[in-house]
Amino acid sequence: MRTKNNADNNDDVELFDEADDEDDEELLDEINAPVFEGTRLAYIKTIDLDEARAMGVVIPSEIRLPHGVKLFALHAADGTTLGITDTWASAYSAAVQNNFVPLSVH
Repeated sequence: MRTKNNADNNDDVELFDEADDEDDEELLDEINAPVFEGTRLAYIKTIDLDEARAMGVVIPSEIRLPHGVKLFALHAADGTTLGITDTWASAYSAAVQNNFVPLSVH
């Protein structure tokens, strides 16, 4: 896990670990995501911190997240969790970069 230090907002947290990009790419290639008209679908779902912890996310003690923080989980269409981040835009970007067509789940 890495954090991004933003001078304007120290609460920004990026939960994607770039150190394991090669492993992540292999995992994404192995996922047999359902295909719709030739595309792999992924879903972006808003979750809270408790849901993220239930999914196995461990937030280091030095990172302080505000009460009621919204996080965004990116799931393959088969339900596999691909990642969790603090902005919808970064979840969308991660999906597109890995050849998924992102859809929002409400």
